[in-house]
Amino acid sequence: MSDSHDPHHQLHATAHAWVVRLTSGDASPADVEAARAWCQEHPEHQQAFVEARRLWQLAGQVEVAVERPRSPRIWHWATAAVLVIGVSLGLARQQAWDADYRTARGEQQRITLADGSRIFLDADSALDVTLRDDRREIVLRRGEALFEVAHDPQRPFRVAAGDLSATALGTVYAVRKQDNGVQVTVAQGRVAVQGNAAAVTLAGGEQVTWQGGALLAKQPVDTAKALAWQHGRLVFDMTPLADVLAELQRYRPGYLLIGDDSLRGLRVSGTFRVDRLDDALTTLEQAFPMIIQRYTDYVLVMQPR
Repeated sequence: MSDSHDPHHQLHATAHAWVVRLTSGDASPADVEAARAWCQEHPEHQQAFVEARRLWQLAGQVEVAVERPRSPRIWHWATAAVLVIGVSLGLARQQAWDADYRTARGEQQRITLADGSRIFLDADSALDVTLRDDRREIVLRRGEALFEVAHDPQRPFRVAAGDLSATALGTVYAVRKQDNGVQVTVAQGRVAVQGNAAAVTLAGGEQVTWQGGALLAKQPVDTAKALAWQHGRLVFDMTPLADVLAELQRYRPGYLLIGDDSLRGLRVSGTFRVDRLDDALTTLEQAFPMIIQRYTDYVLVMQPR
């Protein structure tokens, strides 16, 4: 029998309690932040949370043989309970509350793995990590991450994002996952990119995009600009305003909305600091024929001037 006063038991009990809370269906943003803070207190907390999350996912996938209930009312309650658990797990998956590592808007995180590899997780991003004796696997659920891969030819380092995978051949590279596709940018070394039957090998200073179920042609890229987010800057070069606002929104709480479609195609060039995004919005307002209507600090709407 386990001892409830044993620190190891208490650690895992707390981790399971957090997982249950986050998958309950009514977890608040404060609950998410509190769980993240607890995980960051000590590496053992993070590991216990990951193990509890995986056990919870496994429990949701196990098929159990159930005798026909005697009472239809009991059956209805059981069915409702299963539906609630399923919806809760689905919501947690969508919001990435159960990810091994997750960042909120405006938050970045540096991670050092047990093999010595380093990950820089950008804002509003989430990923899972699996280290095995024969391979190292990362699943990028959303957002962007930069990977500095420790050399280990016996254990390939592979990042999966949707239908795309990027395997390091000794390198520093970034993978970005958005609703409209996946992008791989190589800063150093080489990366083997695979998407269904298509494949390409990238060298430093090259980038490839997976979009619409197809792997597009690789392109040269200025990695200093493309990866400037790791230094707290966002660089845009003739980028449509709609895309600029979508990017800024990853680093700023609330919503940046376009109130008139005529503004969407405005092209923006410039460098903005992620810690001074309100200054960036003021600059946009001064540079273009538009005004920003501030309904609250969290709802800003761009309108023609």
